[in-house]
Amino acid sequence: MARRRAKVGLNQRLAGFGILAVLGAITIWLLIQQAYFNPAVLVASRAVQVEGRAQAGAGQEPGATAAFLPEVSGFKTVSPIQSYGPQKLSDKINGKAELYLSAGFKEMSCRSFQLAEGEKAYVEAFVYDMGSPQNAYAVFSGQRRPNSPSSDLTVNAYTTANALFFTQGQYYVEIVGDRASPALQDALKTYANAVLEKLPSEGGAGPQDRTKLFPQEGLARDTVRLSPSDTFGMAGFNNVLTAEYTFKDGYATAFLAGRDSEEQAQKDAQRYREFLLGVGYKKIQPPGAPEGSEVLTLEDSSYEIILVQDKMLAGVHDASSSEVAVDLANKLTTALKENK
Repeated sequence: MARRRAKVGLNQRLAGFGILAVLGAITIWLLIQQAYFNPAVLVASRAVQVEGRAQAGAGQEPGATAAFLPEVSGFKTVSPIQSYGPQKLSDKINGKAELYLSAGFKEMSCRSFQLAEGEKAYVEAFVYDMGSPQNAYAVFSGQRRPNSPSSDLTVNAYTTANALFFTQGQYYVEIVGDRASPALQDALKTYANAVLEKLPSEGGAGPQDRTKLFPQEGLARDTVRLSPSDTFGMAGFNNVLTAEYTFKDGYATAFLAGRDSEEQAQKDAQRYREFLLGVGYKKIQPPGAPEGSEVLTLEDSSYEIILVQDKMLAGVHDASSSEVAVDLANKLTTALKENK
């Protein structure tokens, strides 16, 4: 005798659909969050896997950067130092290694600790050898969180609620805790100072504050970034400094790209101009634009200005109006002359 199928009521169906909708929303949220790499959010999950990680790293040969991860009073070591080269970097940082690799990454060493006092937070320290100060700044600025306050630790340093990030010469350092607290911030700075004592000093003219290369009015200082490759979506448009501006009349991004010669700067300017024309921009001639500059617009909603001064390719990207673009381009021209 066949079993009779139980009838499903309307309320049961609605409840089922509701559960499926919630699960779908959670899945979408998780996928979105995974698209944004932030080392600080990974430490909590790492902390519960310390024993397994220590066993996995026990057979790895320490790299040169391992010498820059000291033992510090108040920091209990909970895993051996692990070192990673370009081939294995994505194994450690969850497959999100492209920013580092595109910026010239050489090697990274990391170590885990538990604080002996207070909340006994877990802390993980990373030292990346990026090969040059410029490469170190590229990953430092590329990873910088919006509205993150600068730190006086070094010229290039900032904090978040549970982490500290800085550069020293060719090295980029992340020190990340699994929770946020004022006591943790003090501990992170203590460890950072110990790392700085180990790292080679830059020597020469010392570190460069790249925010000073740009006009200061309207500048959001935490948005100054060095793009190592394919800036603004153009293949081969590499090593470009960008900075975001907000004015009462609109917004824009300024950019600077130092080149080996004026000829190379002119060639890159031509390539960028052709790139813009290829995606639909049109040339215009608004009043007041800097002499020798070129102004382009996309449907009167986005404005670009390209100019060359000596070996420097500079300009304005995605300005909200021609007036904002021209004003910022003139300020940028003045800043270039002052920083010559």
